[in-house]
Amino acid sequence: MRVRVVKPFEAYWNYAVTTFNVDAELEGEMARHFADNAPVGCIEVLERDPEPKPEPAPAKAADPVQSEGDGPPVDGTIDTLMTWVDGDPGRAAQALEAEQAKDKPRSTVVKRLAGLADGEE
Repeated sequence: MRVRVVKPFEAYWNYAVTTFNVDAELEGEMARHFADNAPVGCIEVLERDPEPKPEPAPAKAADPVQSEGDGPPVDGTIDTLMTWVDGDPGRAAQALEAEQAKDKPRSTVVKRLAGLADGEE
């Protein structure tokens, strides 16, 4: 942002009272501040900040529960994994094997899947 002083004024800026004289051009943060806070009629806006570009919507991740052909969703949440297993001992065994193959298998998941695979739950 850029502004021009059209009428002299004094203001507190950067820990000091400063006089802003006619035709002084201010830029950046100072210009934004005085465009909003200078006495009425003292500032002329020369250039406004550009409108921010809207951020693109994040890509929707595939639902691991619906990706059954890819195997168990062991990288998802425990709830997602257990929904995929759906009480099926065969799926529980498949998910247990995949979970144990990870560098850091989750002990609570391993325990739940082992119980399901053995038909205990």
